[in-house]
Amino acid sequence: MPTVPSRLAASRPRSRPLEDVLASLRDPIILCDARDRVTLFNPAAEELTGIGERHALRQACATLLVHMPAIPDIVVQTRTSRQSQSRSEELVTAGRRRVPVRLSCSPIWTPSDRLAGTALVIQDLSYQKKLEDDARRNETLARLGGLVAGLAHEIKNPLGGIRGAAQLLARHLTDRPEVGEYTGVMIREIDRLNRLVEELLTLGAPPAPNLQPVNVNRLLMEVLALLQTELDAKHIRVLPQFDTSLPDTRGDDTQLTHVLLNLVKNAYEAMPERGTLTLTTRIETDYHIRRRPGAGRPSGSGQVLRIEVADTGPGFSADIVARAFEPFVTTKARGTGLGLAICERIVAAHGGDIRATNRPTGGAAVIVNLPFVPA
Repeated sequence: MPTVPSRLAASRPRSRPLEDVLASLRDPIILCDARDRVTLFNPAAEELTGIGERHALRQACATLLVHMPAIPDIVVQTRTSRQSQSRSEELVTAGRRRVPVRLSCSPIWTPSDRLAGTALVIQDLSYQKKLEDDARRNETLARLGGLVAGLAHEIKNPLGGIRGAAQLLARHLTDRPEVGEYTGVMIREIDRLNRLVEELLTLGAPPAPNLQPVNVNRLLMEVLALLQTELDAKHIRVLPQFDTSLPDTRGDDTQLTHVLLNLVKNAYEAMPERGTLTLTTRIETDYHIRRRPGAGRPSGSGQVLRIEVADTGPGFSADIVARAFEPFVTTKARGTGLGLAICERIVAAHGGDIRATNRPTGGAAVIVNLPFVPA
């Protein structure tokens, strides 16, 4: 966390070098005088609050930041107690995004030991919170994997017997049409349970990817061909924005197809009729893959292959977007909440990461970043 000098004379102009240093820091810095009027508002504070420095200077902190009451509150506490204050809060940014932060406010003293004002540093804890959430989710998945592995065969074997008995019953009672109807329902529901068990097995312990040369543009086109009937039925317009110069990379063809199929289905199911599905592929050179706890370093050249699946639906709600990849979190009436969780596990096994976000223009987007390993 950046440090602010504990003694700064408010009665004389600040030195230009000090202003330059505070302006260059990535953490928001707000300095106030003894009357809680803003005397410095660095660019990071402008970005966080959506308020320009020219408007902020000489304004009362409580009036300026009425939409972020935690900030003027800690400034007042620091000034009245004349002691440093520190606490964790959640601020709503100018873009209506909730950000976990650490507020650290210290008194500023003149050389004659008079209180000149306060210095507030705001530390963004989003990345730390993401790591903690990932660690908790991985721990949950590990426990779930052990439980599923023990129960899977115990569940699958009786289901296979029940399915076989239903088929035999249908064959022996062909003269009774109503029996065929009932056994058909039984077989369909047994198959649905079998798929659920398979999903749980994949979630708990996904198979190691069989890395072979693969072209993501080709995979996306194959997925679109598989879903063309459903897309046409809803009059969904597909907007491909492929980098056609992409060379093959190394990945598991089957597993990546599973991921892309799931993402495209989620996107078109979230849209009303005549929505737009945008598929983007490109190479990114300045992105750092967020590593899962316990995962090794990704191989490759340092470049990442980015795949983005975006829709024009209602977007993710605030409580869902942060938990989209947790098991059993779903907005679908008949969904299991395992699809995105399995996608996250498969992408992580490839050394990549996946994230969900809302688009500024409306709708949702899921972005997959994979280490680019030329085949």
